[in-house]
Amino acid sequence: MMKINFLLPVLICTLMPLPAIADEAVPATPLLNVVNDFVRHETRQLPGKVIIRVNRPDSRQALHPCQQPEAFLPVGGRVWGKFSVGVRCQDTASWTVYIPVEIEVIARVVHAAQPVSMGKTIDSQDIVSKEADLVRIPGGAITDPDEVIGKVATTFLASGQPIRTHQLRAPHVISRGQKVQLTVIGTGFAVSTEGETLAAAAEGEVVQVRNHTGRIIRGIARQGGVVEIRQSPQ
Repeated sequence: MMKINFLLPVLICTLMPLPAIADEAVPATPLLNVVNDFVRHETRQLPGKVIIRVNRPDSRQALHPCQQPEAFLPVGGRVWGKFSVGVRCQDTASWTVYIPVEIEVIARVVHAAQPVSMGKTIDSQDIVSKEADLVRIPGGAITDPDEVIGKVATTFLASGQPIRTHQLRAPHVISRGQKVQLTVIGTGFAVSTEGETLAAAAEGEVVQVRNHTGRIIRGIARQGGVVEIRQSPQ
């Protein structure tokens, strides 16, 4: 009988309900939705299809209910690959939590269809578009074939290699040492003289020209052997 009386209080305590901590905590789903909406907005300008994977927050964190959760990117963070998004509560239940996120950016990327030698002007037969995850390939990969065709390779491009912006340049419209027409354009007048370029240049690039007096002048390279100098009104 004494043994039963000793165990009775223990048994009663065991059967009593615990404080409803879990019921008062913020459910995970609303937080995930806030983060997903934030990432979707931040990646809206990216090409192709963006796949977002938001990990559930640590279940051991008991967060009080919040009416105004706000997602943000931590200082130095970047919405690319694997990163974290912060969520802070803006009302009386003040707290901040960081949720891991991973994204894929699936787009058609321009690849070299065959070996392309340095200095070659690229045409449609040199390239092919393949689907790829932009996160997992080198930065600067080109997705628009029109940005490649007609450009000149600045390095050797191996077959199957994604083509990147720094591997191309615009074709030169002026070569080094070329005799050009140096045209000065101002308000209501245009004056032309001859000059000799000190470097090659593509359309729209700044190039140095030596005029007939030996003076070095900077102008804008144009088609047809013209270097244009525009004078601002005084």
